[in-house]
Amino acid sequence: MTRADTLLLALLVLNVLLGAICLAVARRDRDSRALRLWGWGQIVYAAGLLITLSAFVPDALRRIVGNALIAYAPILTVEGALHYTTVRLNRRWVTAAWVVAVTPLVFAHLGPHAAVIADIVTPAIVAIALFGIAAVVLLRQPPPDARLAGRFVGGIFLYDVLVWSLRMAFVWRSIGGADPRERDLTIAMFGIAQMVAAIASTLGLLWIEVRNMEAELRRMADTDVLTGLPNRRATVARFGAEIARAARRGRSFGLLLVDIDHFKQINDSRGHQAGDRALQGLATVLRDASRGVDVVGRVGGEEFVVVLSEEPLEGALAAAERLRARVAASTVGYDHSALTLTVSGGLAMYPADGGSWDELFAAADRRLYESKAGGRNRITGPAKP
Repeated sequence: MTRADTLLLALLVLNVLLGAICLAVARRDRDSRALRLWGWGQIVYAAGLLITLSAFVPDALRRIVGNALIAYAPILTVEGALHYTTVRLNRRWVTAAWVVAVTPLVFAHLGPHAAVIADIVTPAIVAIALFGIAAVVLLRQPPPDARLAGRFVGGIFLYDVLVWSLRMAFVWRSIGGADPRERDLTIAMFGIAQMVAAIASTLGLLWIEVRNMEAELRRMADTDVLTGLPNRRATVARFGAEIARAARRGRSFGLLLVDIDHFKQINDSRGHQAGDRALQGLATVLRDASRGVDVVGRVGGEEFVVVLSEEPLEGALAAAERLRARVAASTVGYDHSALTLTVSGGLAMYPADGGSWDELFAAADRRLYESKAGGRNRITGPAKP
C-alpha cells in the first residue's frame, strides 16, 4: 500500500467517525436536520473513498461508482451547512447537475480507452461549485445566533475550494510521464488537507449548534410559554434598558399595567382553556396595536405590561386609551364562539412616578385598582399638570 493509499484510508476512517458523531448528536440530543445531512455527507464521501480503494471491485465500476459518490457527498454537506441560513439548495436542480457532471465519468470508463482525467475533474468541479456557493452564503449571511461560527465554516469552505482546485491542477499535471512518487505525494498531501478540512468544518458546525442551542435556551428563559411575549424577567430587563436610554436623553416614558376584567368568571364559566385563549388573544391585540419600539410583556396571571417608549404624559395616555379601545373592539375565537374582552389599566410615568421598576410598577398597580373600582374597562393615569 502506497503512502497516498494509507492517508486516503485514514481520511476514510476519519469521515466515518465524524459522520457517525454528527448523526448520533442529531438523533439523541437535538433534532438537527443540518447535522443529519452533514453526517450523511461524511458517510457518503467515505463510501466513495472505500470503493475507489477496493481492489476486488472491477476497475471501471470502482472508478465510476466511487467518484460519483465522492461527487455527491458535497451536495449533502453543503445542504446541511446552508440549513443554518435562509438559503436552500434546490435538490432537483442540484441532482440534475450532478448527473450531468457524472455522465462523462461513465462514458470515460465504459469506452475503449479509460480516461483517468475524468476521475479528477468530475468530483472536483462539483465540490468547487458547491463549496464556493456555501462559502459566499455563510460569509455574507451567517446564522443570526452564531455569526462568528458561521463565518468560520464559510472560511473552511473557501479553504476546501482552494484544496480541490490545487488537487485538480497538480494531479492533472502529474498525469502522463510524471514521477509516480510526485503523484503519490500530491495525493497524500490532498488527503492531509482534506483531514484538516473535515475536522475543522465539523467542529464549526457543532459550534453553530452550541450557539443556536444557547440562544434557544435564552429565548425560552425570557419568553412566556402561553403567549409568546417576554416574561417578567425579560420585561424588567428591557425596562432597565428603557430607563437608561430615557436618563441619557432626558425624556419620559410610560409604564402601562393592564389586566383582563372579570377573568375569574371566564375561567369558572368557560373553563381554563377559555381563559388561556383569552390571554393569548389579549397578547396578540396588545402586540399588534403597539409600536415596534414599545415593550409588551406578561408579568403574571392576567397582568400585562406595556412600556410606552419615549412618550410624554399626554402621548402615553392617548396610547394607553388606544390600546384599551382596541381590546374592547376585538373578539377572541374559542370553541366555535367569541370571547369579548375588556381591560382595566394603570399608567405610571418616568420620572414623575419614580426611577425604578418597583416604584413605577407600584404606581401603575395602584391606578389599575382605581380603574377597577371606577367601573372597569378604563385607564387611570397621573393627573395632568
